[in-house]
Amino acid sequence: MNLLKQPPKMEMIVGSGFLRVSVRPSQHWAPLTFQAVTGAVFAALVFSARSRMSSLEFLFATLSVLGVVVAWFGRLFGWEEVFEFDAKHLRIRNEVFGWDRTREYPIVECSDLEPQDLTGHPHGFQCRLGRRTIEFGDYLSEQQGIEVLSALERALPEIVPTLLPSVDISKDLMKLA
Repeated sequence: MNLLKQPPKMEMIVGSGFLRVSVRPSQHWAPLTFQAVTGAVFAALVFSARSRMSSLEFLFATLSVLGVVVAWFGRLFGWEEVFEFDAKHLRIRNEVFGWDRTREYPIVECSDLEPQDLTGHPHGFQCRLGRRTIEFGDYLSEQQGIEVLSALERALPEIVPTLLPSVDISKDLMKLA
């Protein structure tokens, strides 16, 4: 397994009339160390150049350093994405440090659920919502994506024709065998 690219932790809950998938990115020491070192070098450069910066530039640079620190701790201690399908809605919730943002979309307006990148390495999902495209589950591996689609077909067969008209589940299930 590639040391820098580990699959995220995924938990699926299939209930009566719903499928809930929780995704947490993997926490591996190599990318975390690289991000920490890069952030520290940037912070050192910003604060050493303080005398040559205007107040506005220094404020922007300081906020950038704080953003890097928050993102690093978010990666270390967890952000989580939860997406849930039921007969009427697709809900996508992103949680970072206990703060969450939930988006909800009517299933009747969702169509063409598929992997985000069909040309290279598939990751996560995208679906059409009217004229726009929404993306979720960015950290899922291709294998995990196939597992989610299979569970969706079993849990909610009534919405599969709406969501998955262009995806051939049987082809993906054959890969699992």
